[in-house]
Amino acid sequence: MTRAPLPAPRLIGLAAALAALALLLPLLPALRGPWWGLTLLLGGLALVDALARPPRDALRARREAAPADHVGRRGAWRVVVESVAGRPLRVRVRDVPPPGLEGDGARADLVLAPGAQVTLEAPFRALARGPHDLLPLGLRVRGPLGLLDWQALEPAPARVVVLPGRPAGETQWLLARVAAEEETGPHPHTRRGADWEFDHLREWVPGDELRRVAWTATARRRVPIVRELKQERRSDLMLVLDGGRLMGSLVGGVTKLDLALTPLLDLAAVALSRGERVGLLAFDVQARAYLPPRAGAAQLQALRDALGRLPSPTEPTSWPRAAAQLEARQRKRSLMVVFSDFTDEVSAAEIERHLAALSHRHAVVFVAVGDPHLDEVLTTPDLGARAAFQQAVAGQLLVERRRVLRRIERLGVPTVDGEPRRLTGPVLGRYLERRRVGVG
Repeated sequence: MTRAPLPAPRLIGLAAALAALALLLPLLPALRGPWWGLTLLLGGLALVDALARPPRDALRARREAAPADHVGRRGAWRVVVESVAGRPLRVRVRDVPPPGLEGDGARADLVLAPGAQVTLEAPFRALARGPHDLLPLGLRVRGPLGLLDWQALEPAPARVVVLPGRPAGETQWLLARVAAEEETGPHPHTRRGADWEFDHLREWVPGDELRRVAWTATARRRVPIVRELKQERRSDLMLVLDGGRLMGSLVGGVTKLDLALTPLLDLAAVALSRGERVGLLAFDVQARAYLPPRAGAAQLQALRDALGRLPSPTEPTSWPRAAAQLEARQRKRSLMVVFSDFTDEVSAAEIERHLAALSHRHAVVFVAVGDPHLDEVLTTPDLGARAAFQQAVAGQLLVERRRVLRRIERLGVPTVDGEPRRLTGPVLGRYLERRRVGVG
């Protein structure tokens, strides 16, 4: 608690009333005596309140936070306040969330009996990944006469850790749902196409497909030679994430980058559950995270950890550097799912060029992480001049967006377009479609 007391609202109000009465003393001299009496009385009462100052350790406070929360989700930490004073205490508690957590925190006016303990909840919504250290807790204790306050900022250290993606229980439910649909749906899960790899060479026999002929070996041996293939145990899925500044625009207070991590991790979980190897390249002006393709549940946790450490999306995107990284590190043909976005045809030109280059070696799917604000602008009922201008701009941007996506599709690169909070279903659908036809 502070050494010097602070005037409480009651003391301030009474002092203001005496000050106003003092202005009337020249006109009403008879009030001088009572005025001085009231002033001395108020001073004496304030002194009594000061002498009743609570001990420094009259209150104990601590916070309790959940082991982990998730981006865009609601959570709460608890504030526990305990009185160890020998008399009842009137306490005001104020706890506010740090940047990155949205909410009103905990606010309460309490009367604590000796030894009493009260638990308060501080609800919040997580707006950003990473650890968030809670700010000092504000406590104010009022004197027994209500004239003076003593306040303190208690450290009460605690940390709220916000993770990307969804809680483990929801991920398990999603995996069970996908597995059930694959078993009972119209396209049962099979392993085809690029799930086959070279085994050995042999002479051609009637019935062999022409596309399996090894022309170089045929010319060398002067007899038709074909490649014998064997079923590959695992395919590679490479997740390519643009973490540049265009992914920093806010959707409901959360960056598109943070929201896009949920469908990305959902896709990784499904692919790993199917026995595939999953890798990651996250980049902006440089590579920010790289994980080579690996299989197993440990890879999903490694992906979460790597994505949780990504910096905020403030730097520009360098597609040439990202393409160079992929060319050097991912030589094996794989299915690459690229998460990115663009504003217009000018900003999309570089994306188109590098997607075309990647598609020469790999199977590529492009996921455009959209901005629902454009659709909201188009559907606004306001017909003012400013709204009409905004609608015209939004309409033009959406037209250009559709043209860009059509051009990417003509490159042989399937696309998914949608706002980040509704991307999981379309992304998984496109991925399963690619695997069913044996692509990547």
